[in-house]
Amino acid sequence: MATTGRLDHLDSQILMHLQRDGRSSYTALAALCGVSEGTIRQRMQRLESRGVVKIVGVTDPAKIGMDTVAVIWMRVERGRLAEVASAIAALEHTHYVAYTTGVSDMLAIATLGSQEELVRFLAEDLGAIQGLTETETSMVLKTCKQSYDWSPWPHRLISPTPATDTIPELDEIDLRIMRYLQQDGRMTFVTIAEELDITESTVRRRLTSLLESGILKVAAIINPAQVGLTTAAIIGIKVERQRTADIVRTLASMTDVRYLALSTGKYDLIIEVVQDSNERLLDFLVDTLENIPGILRTDTHLLLKLSKETYAWGGS
Repeated sequence: MATTGRLDHLDSQILMHLQRDGRSSYTALAALCGVSEGTIRQRMQRLESRGVVKIVGVTDPAKIGMDTVAVIWMRVERGRLAEVASAIAALEHTHYVAYTTGVSDMLAIATLGSQEELVRFLAEDLGAIQGLTETETSMVLKTCKQSYDWSPWPHRLISPTPATDTIPELDEIDLRIMRYLQQDGRMTFVTIAEELDITESTVRRRLTSLLESGILKVAAIINPAQVGLTTAAIIGIKVERQRTADIVRTLASMTDVRYLALSTGKYDLIIEVVQDSNERLLDFLVDTLENIPGILRTDTHLLLKLSKETYAWGGS
């Protein structure tokens, strides 16, 4: 397919297997791909050094009590955009910050533990930032597709392992293991054990529990720009309520859609779309979205620059 032009077949195979299990060993990947372990090691080093993929531990916010997510649309005083973006990116609870075109100058996505924390965040953290003149908040009701689930091939090819219903009570050791994996999802059991001064078997047992419960996922996060998809936009969508479920299923199945959430506020749905050019983005808006029954209106915010994107919520 056109969007994977910078990846050959072996690269794509490796990345697809890593999206199923980000901690797959070189030996296991070699067997799955039918090549030598040395070839896998060389390809992995190349993909990571080019910034095509990073493998990190990602926690499920809802399972660790961080179940309040908000998209915040912002207006900024002329001439202070970089200053404000830097201040917002420095805030603990923001994990996505971008410069945009359209009615907003910037947007941020924040993850917090409660609506009370969100109120304090809006009033105190954002309220203290000089040059930020206006904010509008959309509460995320449900995240239907997240950027660490995105790949430049059809989403249906990825088969996530279902989590168990049992959620273990986390202690400081669990949290520290999560922090290390948020830095490097392939960090070895031996290295983590040495850093924490505990046994390798303890690390293995704790990590297995975190993975099986769904609290933690070791994700292979692919950078769209490094696979030729250099044009990105956040699109707010108003829909006919009775058709919401059908529209969500349709959008979630699209390779071009990197993020999809149900929200309150001025939009019913918020999506992030990646394309290889402005022309292809226009085609998506005119030929794809316009032909989905039940979509009433769309507002497009072209992403000019990504100031922050992290998946380390809940590990600090």
